[in-house]
Amino acid sequence: MGCFVIAPFLPKVSEKLRRNVLVLMLCFMVLLAFYNLSGAELRDFTVLKSLAEIGLAPLSFTAHPYARMAVFGFLFVGAIALLYGLQVADPREQAVSLVAVASAVGIGFSANFVSLFFFWEVLTFSVAILILLKQTPHAINMGYRFMIFHVAGGLLLFLGILQHYAATGSFVVEKPAAGLIFFALAIGFKAAFLPLHVWVAWGYPTASFPTSVVLAGLTTKIGVYAVARILPPHPAIALMGASMAVFGICCALLQKDMRRLLSYHIISQVGYMVAGAGVAGYYGIDGSMLHVVNHMLYKALLFMSAGSVLLAAGTENLHDLGHHGEDRHVPPVWRGLPIAALGALIGALAISGVPPFNGYVSKYLLKKAMYGAGPAEKMLMFASVGTVVSFCKFCYFGFIKGRAHIKRDITFTMKAAIILASASCIVLGVYPYLVKNILPYHSKLTVYNPAGIITALQFLGMGLVAFFALNKVLERGIKPPAWMSMEYLFYGPIYRTVFRCCRIVSKLDRDLDHIYEMSGKSGSILVSFTQRFDGALNDAYEKSGGMARRLAERAEQFDSALDDAYGKSGELAKKLAGKAAEFDDALDNAYEKSGDVAKKLAGKAAELDGALDGMYEKSGSHSRSLWDRLRGRPTDWNIKNLNFDSFLMALMLGLFLFILIYYTRNI
Repeated sequence: MGCFVIAPFLPKVSEKLRRNVLVLMLCFMVLLAFYNLSGAELRDFTVLKSLAEIGLAPLSFTAHPYARMAVFGFLFVGAIALLYGLQVADPREQAVSLVAVASAVGIGFSANFVSLFFFWEVLTFSVAILILLKQTPHAINMGYRFMIFHVAGGLLLFLGILQHYAATGSFVVEKPAAGLIFFALAIGFKAAFLPLHVWVAWGYPTASFPTSVVLAGLTTKIGVYAVARILPPHPAIALMGASMAVFGICCALLQKDMRRLLSYHIISQVGYMVAGAGVAGYYGIDGSMLHVVNHMLYKALLFMSAGSVLLAAGTENLHDLGHHGEDRHVPPVWRGLPIAALGALIGALAISGVPPFNGYVSKYLLKKAMYGAGPAEKMLMFASVGTVVSFCKFCYFGFIKGRAHIKRDITFTMKAAIILASASCIVLGVYPYLVKNILPYHSKLTVYNPAGIITALQFLGMGLVAFFALNKVLERGIKPPAWMSMEYLFYGPIYRTVFRCCRIVSKLDRDLDHIYEMSGKSGSILVSFTQRFDGALNDAYEKSGGMARRLAERAEQFDSALDDAYGKSGELAKKLAGKAAEFDDALDNAYEKSGDVAKKLAGKAAELDGALDGMYEKSGSHSRSLWDRLRGRPTDWNIKNLNFDSFLMALMLGLFLFILIYYTRNI
């Protein structure tokens, strides 16, 4: 995948460096092609999940048996096409061509539908860009048409993949379990199924002539590969292929431009491949995939020859070239461009299935596969005769009878590419066993037998007879009425219907614009009123804001005064608290001292109380005894009855009376 890395830098480097890099890339592509052709096992390429390690959707690849044949053609023919345009192609076309070839290889080796869809879309956009890079108004128009057409096909493929995943839970490339109609339509876009073929005439003859060579080996061949690998075989597919073969021949015979004739012939030859894939079987698949490679070679060779005429003579119009046939002062084209003429002859013989060229080998396998296939077999036989007629027209009016002043010679790399492609058509025809190792079912290639050779020569003879019979008609040209074109019959009504819908939508859009305009005016008035109201509010807010600021300043000043007062009162409170604490400590000391005195007085009082209690008890006992004595006989109370206690009591009583009388005498 180094092409994706190198391609962006090619237009920015010097011409010498760009050519050297391209030569290295071409050599590398040829090396990979022949390594693949050898049949060696691609151990390092069996399963690659290059992006799984960084958490992205895995792009996985596998060397599928169908892919090896197709990838050989993409690499080898892609290298020849790039060699052809090495000295004449635009650097941007060379860069995008590398991306296109790499995308085709990626599709071939894709192991899951994620990888296949990614490279499918990259191929779509790269081919569209190759058409747009010509930068003429017609090329830009056709390029955008091509892109829109194939993006629609890509969306259908995406829907088919989603349905298949919903049914199976797997993205592995296989026959679809669901969404078959979406797969068939999407692949039909790429393989140019009828009536989805119109893009072929839009793109191939519109692009620059070096780009046409690249395109000849890519887009439709991807479609054929997808038919063989994804769509299940069905007689309807075989009948579609046969119809394409006949339709392509009929359209090619009506063309006067070389590359336009070749473009319609691509549809015809792809029809052979689709028919083979439709009947399947050993010969069907092997013949179809081998015809993919062979067609890439001889179709690229024919496009290279046509491009050489366009470069050297300034025209590719067969009628213009043929009209100079009677003018002996104008040399024939084959004399001025002998290598291009030889390449055109070899390519015409190869595409006509004449032995010993490569087209004979693959068509032999397809004839065996189509044997007994009913109408499809007869239609392909008719197409074989028509192929001979159309390429008699191509070679005779373009190179033999056609005359032109050669304004410039073709370059060395163009000659080398034509010679290499011509030699390949001969080598693969003479030695078909070279590709046996990469045939999916390894069919026997014993194709050179009397029956096969005679059949091929019969088709050639019938084609020559038909050409000489129609020579004058073909020289004048046949311009069919416009109503016979597919654009008129199929796409015209669709376009007109869409155009009417667009006009209705456009009118509705204008009405909506008018409504929006009226509502915009009303809105403008409301906005103006709102702005005035908003201005008044802003003034009020501004005034109230000024007052609020002044109040805030006064409040701030008052708050500062309060803070000062609070500070001073706090200091005073701290001092009072200190004094109160000191007074409290003094009271505590006084309470403590008075407590001690009270405790001592309490002790003394207790002692006095005890003494008084003793005295009261003694006096009480004496009183009781005295009372008892007084209660006795008074006559018995005399001096004999007195004791010491009685004496003491009488003495104290007398002392008390003395004191009382002494202190109260003056009262």
